[in-house]
Amino acid sequence: MINIIYGGEGSGKTAKLISLANEAVDSAKGILVYIDKNNSKMHVLDHTIKLLDLVELGICNVEQFIAFIKGMVSGNYDIQTVYVDNLEKITGKTANEFETLFNQLETLVNVLRVNFVITIGCNETTLPEYIKKYI
Repeated sequence: MINIIYGGEGSGKTAKLISLANEAVDSAKGILVYIDKNNSKMHVLDHTIKLLDLVELGICNVEQFIAFIKGMVSGNYDIQTVYVDNLEKITGKTANEFETLFNQLETLVNVLRVNFVITIGCNETTLPEYIKKYI
């Protein structure tokens, strides 16, 4: 399953994502991974959630991002949910440029049974049609 949290800057997307991740800890049967562009959430995430700083790993575009995600989830079948904060800032693209990425994530959901919760910085009127099915 892919879930999207959307909204403008300062709308609380990150706070909601952190809350969802922390709430999932008690019922999780697998590994929870939180992906961000830095490690500033280290002290607000439960210690059992794996925090990954993609800038530190040198991942800065869509191609690198999807390759990293595919490698991570295919190499570790215990990953249950991947939380991604601000996909645009991680990849340097806008929500309108993610259709191929979401198609590939959908394949991972169906084949490997991994879930994704992703924040995107746009409002409902500018949200691309192909993303609306994940709201």
